[in-house]
Amino acid sequence: MLNELLFTLIAAPAASGGGEGGSGSLLSMLIPFALVFGIMYLLVIRPNQKRQKEQDLFLKNLKVGDQVVTQGGIFGKITGVSEASITIEISDRVRIKVLRSAVVSKQEAALAEAAGGRADAKPDGKSDSKNEGKASEDADAKK
Repeated sequence: MLNELLFTLIAAPAASGGGEGGSGSLLSMLIPFALVFGIMYLLVIRPNQKRQKEQDLFLKNLKVGDQVVTQGGIFGKITGVSEASITIEISDRVRIKVLRSAVVSKQEAALAEAAGGRADAKPDGKSDSKNEGKASEDADAKK
């Protein structure tokens, strides 16, 4: 269907417009470029702009007490917020100062993603599932 549309837009004016000169062929060459640009805009540029707006809103709404993850993979709790940077407590009395833009997500979302989207995953990497322990016992018994 797309091929037929492109053929109609490109080949038909060239075949019937022998006396038009060069303006018809120039227009027929620009239409495919405009279509490709439009498709690229819809598939690549627009979703990226939406994702960037969401990230900017997330960074703007960071507050003291949020559990976050940095680009370097550091987990911590926000203890201080300024215009360009935040202070993260990564252990008892161990604080680091990072740029706001270095924060990529909240800790809960990162842990859920790291656990493969399992809802029963805990921050310490253990699971609430009682069947999981039984399955490992069964596997040990087979050996």
